[in-house]
Amino acid sequence: MARDESPHGAVTREDTGQERGPLEEAWRIFDARHLPYRVLMLGKMLDRLSVQQVRDRAGMSLAEWRVLAHIAVMGSKSASEVSGAALVDRAEVSRAVRSLEAGGYLSRANNPRNRKSSLLTLTPAGKTVFDQVHLHRRAFFDALMTGLTPEEVATLDRLLLTMARNADRIASERAGGT
Repeated sequence: MARDESPHGAVTREDTGQERGPLEEAWRIFDARHLPYRVLMLGKMLDRLSVQQVRDRAGMSLAEWRVLAHIAVMGSKSASEVSGAALVDRAEVSRAVRSLEAGGYLSRANNPRNRKSSLLTLTPAGKTVFDQVHLHRRAFFDALMTGLTPEEVATLDRLLLTMARNADRIASERAGGT
C-alpha cells in the first residue's frame, strides 16, 4: 500500500482514494469492537463545534442553549423535567435557567401540578433567539449527515437508540446493585 504524506499531515491511501489524516489515525487506534469509544470521540467533536456555534450565534453556553431548545420544543416545563429529558445534571440546568431568566429569555410561572416547582416558558426574546439559532443548528445537522442516505440515517438513529437503551439498562442494573 503506497503512502503519500501531504504538507498538511494527511496521508493518502491509494487503495481507498481517501485521505487519512489525524482523525482517521485516531479513529483506528481501537477497532470496531470499541464503537462506544468512537461514539464518545464523535460526541466530543460535536460538543466543541456546538459550543462555538451557540456562543457565536446566541452568546450563550451550550447548557443554556440546551435548556432553551428543550423548552422551545417541549413547551412549558419544570427545570426537573428539562433535566430528565436532556439527561443533564439538575444543578447545570438550574444555573442555565438562572442565566436565561436574567437575560430575559425565560420566565417562570407557578406549576399547578407541583407547588414546589415553577414552569419555565420562553419569552418573546427567547423564542426569537431559538428560531434564529435553530436554523443554523438544522443546517449544521444536515451538513453532518452529508453522504448518508435517508435509509442510512434511519438505521443509524435506530442503532444509536439501541445502544442508548443498553447503556440505560446497564446504569439501572448498577444502580440496583446487580
